Amino acid sequence: MRKNFYKYLTSLFKNDSRIVILLGDIGVFSLKPAFDHDSSRAYNLGIMEQSMIGAACGLSKSGLIPFVHSIAPFITERSYEQLKLNLGYEKVNSFIVSVGNSYDYAGLGCTHHCQNDLRIVSSIPNFKTYCPGNSNDVQEIINKNLETQCPKYIRLSEVENNLTSLQANYEDLAELHYNQNGICIIIGNAIKDIVSLVNSNPKYTIVYTYNISDFDIKKLNSIIERGGISKKITVVEPCSDSGIISKIATSIKNIESINSISVPKMFIEKYGKKENIDKYLELDDNSIVEKLSKIYEH
Repeated sequence: MRKNFYKYLTSLFKNDSRIVILLGDIGVFSLKPAFDHDSSRAYNLGIMEQSMIGAACGLSKSGLIPFVHSIAPFITERSYEQLKLNLGYEKVNSFIVSVGNSYDYAGLGCTHHCQNDLRIVSSIPNFKTYCPGNSNDVQEIINKNLETQCPKYIRLSEVENNLTSLQANYEDLAELHYNQNGICIIIGNAIKDIVSLVNSNPKYTIVYTYNISDFDIKKLNSIIERGGISKKITVVEPCSDSGIISKIATSIKNIESINSISVPKMFIEKYGKKENIDKYLELDDNSIVEKLSKIYEH
């Protein structure tokens, strides 16, 4: 996802003179073709995330479209006030694109973990927040929002889901499988092998989305009502609670049960690779599918 983002951003950069790239000492080599094309619109500002946000505000107000790119905890948690005042309050057209979300940087420990980025950025008025599951999602989010006059937050991951192998084109809250026993909402790349899950004919409806701030409650309710689906609802997401659970709980009537499968609120003191932490937290695909089977077995 990250490598494809660099290629796509470089292409956009070369074809749209409004685009400016601001880097937090990451992605510099991968974006070298952009620097070589026009170094007056590409900057590596180093570990100065708060300053990058301020710069992005000024650039946007001058008619440019800044893409700010850095590691998740530094661009969201460290820079929260700047995101709120410089981008959210000013409602400027800008993109904040993070990497290393949740525990993608598993080998670097808690300083580089960020499970709650979507929740905290979504709390800022005027921000649109997204959790793409694959490179197609990333491109679609950028294309749809390039002219949108508000700040956008996109969390990238090193790992993609395989949804495009199942459906080349899909809409928001795409219904991937139908069963009246309940409904499971997969957010982004929370489950990597979606194809195998769907092909296993699970005892619950499966829908998919990457929208966080604009999660479509009305459409979800329509899917449930139209299909006569039991209101046993589970949200599977690759972060700590993004806020979607709260939206569902306060908007859909007569819920039978609501469950969250997500990153727990804790300091993860294990080191290694991301897949090791997935298994430790029981958030690998096999563990998630097993949890879902237990929720919907009756």
